[in-house]
Amino acid sequence: MLVIIEKMGLLTIMLAIGYMCAKLKLVGPDFNKGLSKLVINVFLAGMILSSVINKQLEMSGSDVAFGIGMLTLMSLISLGIGFITPSVLRFKGGDTGMYRILVAFGNVGFVGLPIISAVYGAQFVFFAALVNIPFNLLLYTVGVMQLQDGGDNKKFQLKKALNVPIIATLIATVIFIFEIPMPLIVEDTASTVGAACVPLSMMSVGLSLGNVSIKEALTQPRLYAVNIVRLLIVPLATWGVLQFIIDDPVMLGTVVIMSACPPAIVCPILGMDYGRDGVEGSEAVFIGSILSIVTVPIIISVLGL
Repeated sequence: MLVIIEKMGLLTIMLAIGYMCAKLKLVGPDFNKGLSKLVINVFLAGMILSSVINKQLEMSGSDVAFGIGMLTLMSLISLGIGFITPSVLRFKGGDTGMYRILVAFGNVGFVGLPIISAVYGAQFVFFAALVNIPFNLLLYTVGVMQLQDGGDNKKFQLKKALNVPIIATLIATVIFIFEIPMPLIVEDTASTVGAACVPLSMMSVGLSLGNVSIKEALTQPRLYAVNIVRLLIVPLATWGVLQFIIDDPVMLGTVVIMSACPPAIVCPILGMDYGRDGVEGSEAVFIGSILSIVTVPIIISVLGL
């Protein structure tokens, strides 16, 4: 437990550094926009590839297929809970579609993979990265459908779902299955680039939250309710179902931790693309990111992951 708290504390400090940089105006929104793209398209891809290049992983091709299936089931559980959350909590008014996707989609890229790397080690990053496949397919289909009501009704574009993390995951899967050896310079490059992913991703989260009004965010009970569902109910439900299917404790822990991530930053960004103002969504992400510092260790400890 102390190790988990230490790892989460380290990630929190990195997030706080990014937040303070934004508040002190050391960098602006344009910088963070560029940094976010770098994290997703370069550093995260490097971490995914580094997890399999010239590594002897105790996984088989059937394990990969099973993992994709379990992570897809996790995503569907999150989606189902997200869909009923506004009705169960009896929200009156507000952006129902946004509430649904905030619960359904966690910050698996910026927060989930760094936590898995910190808790279980880099060898499990590849398995966790498989979540990008169902995550993106569901986000850019069902997720977009939740935002189109009252928005500008843009048509879904499949190419948006096929992003760099998915491509990196697919390449990593091919390298893993066929045991393709890579030159040392490729291994070192991927390792060096991937090592920067954890600190930069958490700083990017902090930077993105720097423009959120803390006072406004902390005085909205509805956002706390959404995050309690996202951070506690979703992982507990995921664990409740998958504990009867997954025998490997680390695999089960990886899936549950990925389900315990705070709301994805992409949710308010995608919302703005479909006509929302993005403020309430950003405030929900802010609260969730702070609460997850406490809830993730609690989930890991209580469930014995």
